[in-house]
Amino acid sequence: MTTRVSDAGKKVPFVQDLTAKLCLGTVQFGMQYGINNVLRRQPTDEEVCTVLDIALAQGIHMFDTASAYGTAESILGCYGLVKKKAHIVSKLSPGAADCKEEVLAELRCSLQRLGAEKLFCYMLHRAEDLDRSGIMDGMCTAKERGLTEKIGISVYGPQEAMQAAQDDRIDAIQIPYNVLDQRLDTCCFFELAKKNSKIIFARSAFLQGLLLMNPREAEARVKGSGRLIECFQKRAQESDCSPVEAAMLYALSHPHIDYVVFGVDTPDQLIENIKISKKGAASMRCYQHLQGAFLDTPLEIIQPNLW
Repeated sequence: MTTRVSDAGKKVPFVQDLTAKLCLGTVQFGMQYGINNVLRRQPTDEEVCTVLDIALAQGIHMFDTASAYGTAESILGCYGLVKKKAHIVSKLSPGAADCKEEVLAELRCSLQRLGAEKLFCYMLHRAEDLDRSGIMDGMCTAKERGLTEKIGISVYGPQEAMQAAQDDRIDAIQIPYNVLDQRLDTCCFFELAKKNSKIIFARSAFLQGLLLMNPREAEARVKGSGRLIECFQKRAQESDCSPVEAAMLYALSHPHIDYVVFGVDTPDQLIENIKISKKGAASMRCYQHLQGAFLDTPLEIIQPNLW
């Protein structure tokens, strides 16, 4: 069996089929999103249904959404996703009041839109809410009452990630992670999170599509990114991978990441990502060739809110 060396220095086997680690993000369903959106618009309800049909048929059962994603929750509810035995992760709105009852009321609204009795995980959309007693009281009460199985948090940087990894109230952590953003590999986050039994979701595998753009176009969109995109795409080619294959396989192959959250604009993009997740041998080449290659990428490039 083929093996690799994990962050902790232990040899772990490469999984040939990584489809079980795919988590379909739904922000594109509820609003126009991403700088490389091929549709230049939101998909229609019919297009969304086709994507969801394919995802479920191919074994994807984890879905990420949020009350802040426009109409995404309502679209998933109209589709009847919870009736398909899917696991749904949603998030508290970024501007939620620091009040237990407000948190519970907002969660109930999300459940109503989704047509669900409970969530797999309800996350804080802002890491700073972890320090707000009213919000955390509401989150913990929601778990106690069975409105959500787990409590999670979405973070943006190493300091927030380390704080969440040490918090006993938190079951799951959603992190930014991609070829250009390897910050959490250098601060012992993954080892600490796994020691404390946290579920790790990784988002931004494609850096909102920046990694897949022509280097000149990327530079025009995000100053300073062109050279890095060119270098990444060259390394992908050296691993006999396309940019989309290399970006997805890099995140999927991390031994401590449980789910990779990814979004699609079209059914063809979904099918392509599912095919990529089944390329075990290619994942080994990509992961080893890209690991540690981009450790000092400026925040202005890896944090989309700074673009």
